[in-house]
Amino acid sequence: MVVEISDPHNMMRETSNVINDLEESINVDLGLTPMDFNHILICGMGGSAIGGDIVADCLYEHSDVPISVIRFPELPVWANKDVLVLVSSYSGNTEETLSVYDQAIARGCKVIVITSGGKLETKAIADCVPLVKVKSGLQPRNAVGNSIGFMLNAISSIGGPDICDDVRRVIPSLKKYVASLAPMDGVPRAIAGEISGSLPVIYSSYSLSAIAGRWRAQFNENSKIIAFDGHLPDTNHGDFEGMVEGVDIKPIILVEEEQSKSMKKIVTSTIATIRERGLKPYVVRVSGKTVFEREMRAMMLGDFISLHLAFFKDIDPSDISSISSLKKILSKKLGRKKKVSKSNG
Repeated sequence: MVVEISDPHNMMRETSNVINDLEESINVDLGLTPMDFNHILICGMGGSAIGGDIVADCLYEHSDVPISVIRFPELPVWANKDVLVLVSSYSGNTEETLSVYDQAIARGCKVIVITSGGKLETKAIADCVPLVKVKSGLQPRNAVGNSIGFMLNAISSIGGPDICDDVRRVIPSLKKYVASLAPMDGVPRAIAGEISGSLPVIYSSYSLSAIAGRWRAQFNENSKIIAFDGHLPDTNHGDFEGMVEGVDIKPIILVEEEQSKSMKKIVTSTIATIRERGLKPYVVRVSGKTVFEREMRAMMLGDFISLHLAFFKDIDPSDISSISSLKKILSKKLGRKKKVSKSNG
């Protein structure tokens, strides 16, 4: 079957290479030395933050220190010299992330920078901060394999929780899975056909909450459609009141194939309630032996679906002109705010 698509920047290839990037980044010797810390803060925006969410989820059962992800330009007031701050920005020029970096340095936090270059790399070199270089030339959202691999590698290298061997063991099966998703007439295109033309609302069990957010973001950026996400069972306490006639909502439910009895009851009840509202939910059952494998399989499926949603509309999934315009505005405003603060002492 020949499928005509508009993909001038070869987003299909970049997406197909995410697991290869993960494998490469988790095996690099970063040359980092052990550090003492009582909290891990992962700071980033967009794809960098999603990578942090996945890392935090996967380390939850292995870490004896809290791991938090922040997506705003202000460091928490409790962040101090005992906190490890992973500052991740693919471009190295994200204003919110640069702001957090400056605050972390000023407070004496332990800092590691993950970037492909830009102002963040310049700052890290000038401050003699450990720097992890990511390869350039990718769409930032497709650098998620590098982001996840380097974060896990860095945390392990400095004496933090270590699941790198577990990740290495599942990479072969993840590569096979991605190969099964890549054909133009495969499962992702069929699922995209079910979603196309509707307003997707992605619900997940708690352990896949980061992936529900990734699906929403990829539908926004790649597919150029509005989408929302929520997490079971919390979303059951409000969302159904908004499922009214006249809105073409497509509920998508991400659940693990093996669930606890209580989660099975929650999912079954949620599906039944959605159907009572006259909607047809699309249920995606995610398999995998570990949290990491399940999250990566679910993420890759959503990434490919988002590309096909764009292809159905005959648009370029790589275009982010609206985001670029907003970043320019924010850069000017945040830059002006810094200058005013300095002038006021």
